[in-house]
Amino acid sequence: MKIPFTNIEIRKATKQETSRVTAWSSNGSRPIFTSRSKPMLLSTVYRCVDLISDSVAVLPLKTYHLDKEGFKSEAKEHPAYYLLDMEPNEDMTRYVFFKTLMASVLLTGNGYAYIERDGKMNAVQLIYLPSNQVAITWVTDPNGIMRKRYQVTGFKELVEPRDMIHVLNFSYDGIIGVSTLEHARQSLGIATSTEEHAEGFFKSGASVAGILTVEGARLDKDKKDQIYRTWEERTNPITGHPNGIAVLEGNMKYQPISISPKDSQFIESRQFNVVDLCRFFSVSPVKAFDLSKSSYSTVEATQLQYLTDTALAVITKIELEINRKIFLPSERGKFISEFDTSAILRTDKSAQAAYWKDMANVGAATPNEIRRENNLPRIENGDKAFVQVNVQTVDNAVKEKVVDAQNNQKVSDNSVVID
Repeated sequence: MKIPFTNIEIRKATKQETSRVTAWSSNGSRPIFTSRSKPMLLSTVYRCVDLISDSVAVLPLKTYHLDKEGFKSEAKEHPAYYLLDMEPNEDMTRYVFFKTLMASVLLTGNGYAYIERDGKMNAVQLIYLPSNQVAITWVTDPNGIMRKRYQVTGFKELVEPRDMIHVLNFSYDGIIGVSTLEHARQSLGIATSTEEHAEGFFKSGASVAGILTVEGARLDKDKKDQIYRTWEERTNPITGHPNGIAVLEGNMKYQPISISPKDSQFIESRQFNVVDLCRFFSVSPVKAFDLSKSSYSTVEATQLQYLTDTALAVITKIELEINRKIFLPSERGKFISEFDTSAILRTDKSAQAAYWKDMANVGAATPNEIRRENNLPRIENGDKAFVQVNVQTVDNAVKEKVVDAQNNQKVSDNSVVID
């Protein structure tokens, strides 16, 4: 389809074009994300990016059919079911795809995936696109309205928004996302300088400077150079012997001038850097393995806080973007894809047991449904839901007033009376 008054054509990308993007996204065996390599060398940044991207990647993404009353059932026959939950494209599993997408969102501000469709317009592949190969451009439609389009390196034509999954990080305009690293630029500079100082400090044997004096003698340049070379050979951590022993003449004296890490508050500075960088990623320092001020109770509370304040927001933005673009207009309101957050409970057996117990007590899950989710075989007569016999509906409670055996008008603790 050609845009009126322009030479620009909008159409679906060919198989050859999408394959070139994957091939160009790496230089040999090394990724092209060289601009982000330095921040990722900081352990706090690496941990935060790894944690948030993993939180999304490990969750199953199920496709459901919605009936008229809003009840959901798994739509395993829908083309999107396998695509989203198992293999978004022929080169990536669901885990690899969403981890890569979220890493791009955090590090560059934007995560892109091209939706490849078949002749019926059903999505058949989600092609991950490195953010440095995608640019947003604007075209004017016949009515004079500016429309957003995506220009992809390797694609001959522009891509419409309906065919592009675009997950934004923090954004000022809702069009383009801003990298977390951009906002944390000053803190990253301080943290990097601290790490570089630490590297130099320990490479030099933690004693980086000093003065060697020779009493009662005036040395010429050649003699000074000779003493310096001898000292360097004995103590240099790279070319010589780190923490080595140097033998001094009777008239020589060595005076160190370095300061200790304690005096320079080196450790405290590194701990502050961890906390400061965690703030930008909305991650508690405890989740970044800073356990200096943690206990079992704080770790448990931190996990709940992370799920509600960080993971939920990330999951929601991905779900909304997928649901409005993967499904056809005729399917909207009938099908929906959601991450299965119950997978988070798999490693916490006590929480998992409590969850399924509550579901069973209110009749929301049958024994076989619970066994299926825990990889146990089906049992006979396990497809019916059970409820406790001492629970009744409000209308039945109104009809019957329970009076104790002594007729003293005391109401049983297990009953409800509504006058």
